[in-house]
Amino acid sequence: MNRQEAIRFLKAHQPLPSDEDMPEAVIREFDEIRKFFLQNPDEESIPLLLNSFGDGSGYGVYQLVEDVLLKHKKDVVLPHLLVALTSKHRGVRDWCAEIAVNFPHPDLIAPLATLLEQLDDIDSRFSAVSALEEIEDPRATTVLREALDREPEEEIRELIEGILSQKR
Repeated sequence: MNRQEAIRFLKAHQPLPSDEDMPEAVIREFDEIRKFFLQNPDEESIPLLLNSFGDGSGYGVYQLVEDVLLKHKKDVVLPHLLVALTSKHRGVRDWCAEIAVNFPHPDLIAPLATLLEQLDDIDSRFSAVSALEEIEDPRATTVLREALDREPEEEIRELIEGILSQKR
């Protein structure tokens, strides 16, 4: 595995297939690429990794991508994360909302607020709430208060209520 091969693979998989359509060889190669960039951080890999998430868990590999991103400074990851949070691909949005927890920044409030409005996507809403909790900005609290009024899931409402009670 070298950088050029890794970048080529990622460019060809924007995003990867859903778990049910994912050949085992593809997720194994993706994991090797993840390990390569963990040992060899490369800014060019950031947007490619953020936009590679297919629907599902990537057989447990997707959650490990965050370790690669944490090798980079927040201000380097943030612009790419902002774009990925608005992806048309649900898997990309879901995983990037989860990753946003470790890159808290006021610029993320608007795309996270948009995810909270997608009532058909509980995973993104849960991750968006968790990410907003980490952002030290009164606008994040306002977004959570507004989301509480329309949130249909009891578990997410309880999470928001707990966050709001701590921020008072």
